[in-house]
Amino acid sequence: MKLIGRRSIASALRWVLGFVNVFVTVAFVAAGLLLLVSLVVPSFTLQLGLSGDDPDMGQLFVNPPATFLAAFIAMLSTWWILNRLRRMFLAVNQGDAFERANVGRLQGVGVGLIGVQISAFILAWTVPEGIIDDLDYSIDLGAWLGILIVFMLAEVFRQGAAMRDEQQMTI
Repeated sequence: MKLIGRRSIASALRWVLGFVNVFVTVAFVAAGLLLLVSLVVPSFTLQLGLSGDDPDMGQLFVNPPATFLAAFIAMLSTWWILNRLRRMFLAVNQGDAFERANVGRLQGVGVGLIGVQISAFILAWTVPEGIIDDLDYSIDLGAWLGILIVFMLAEVFRQGAAMRDEQQMTI
């Protein structure tokens, strides 16, 4: 199987990301509606039935709008990342990985990853007691280094695009 072009690995990945994007979009809309309802109706409570080995975990009530805000930010960030990656795979399929637009797309992926980390921070402080015993939020150094690497790759793509443009101008 070839890496780029029609019926390639990059094309298959783009279609898989599109399929996943449908579910993320539905979750994004649901989280947005839950956030809106929790802001308009302060007494709104989402009841979760949890089954498991722990008899104390029968029913949980999720109420804080901050929880729904964190879910909304997480879904928005995931949707944002998936769409940027799909556009990058499209550019790779067309044989133009170092186009200038991919610099902005990579930076957008970095911003989306920051949004995911922010939502994790919010959830760590607003998750209902009983779901997680230890509510201490610890900074995930690996995730933040990954975000830094994505921004560094964006600069590499910027230089690659400049070199490609320079090469195309050379006769």
